[in-house]
Amino acid sequence: MSSFNVSVVTQVKKILEQEAGYLRLRTSEGDIGILPNHAPFVAELSMGKMEIESPNKDRRNIYFLSGGFLEISNNQVTIIADEILPIEEIDIENEQTQVEELKKELEKLEIDEEKKKLQKKLKISLAKIEAKNN
Repeated sequence: MSSFNVSVVTQVKKILEQEAGYLRLRTSEGDIGILPNHAPFVAELSMGKMEIESPNKDRRNIYFLSGGFLEISNNQVTIIADEILPIEEIDIENEQTQVEELKKELEKLEIDEEKKKLQKKLKISLAKIEAKNN
């Protein structure tokens, strides 16, 4: 089986490293599927699902990414993620509660800088809900 290595790091630590036969994730330009021997490529990542399929297609791990960067070179995919978590760790009820609370807080704010911070949190919670439901 042909494969490539996937490494995911955050600002704090290496989160995972594994062999893959297929990788799918969302860039700022749209979804991308990566197979072994992919051409060199660099992209900004958007919020959404990341799916890693094992080389023999018997296992698929799904994660939520809140953004970051991707580099592909010599059968090595390196992802620098803002935030990453296994999709099964997303608690829909908790995220929906957070969405409602953030919307209420946004209505009260008058300072644009603070609104932007809350809007980003709201966008992340909504993206987590979408990733978990799809």
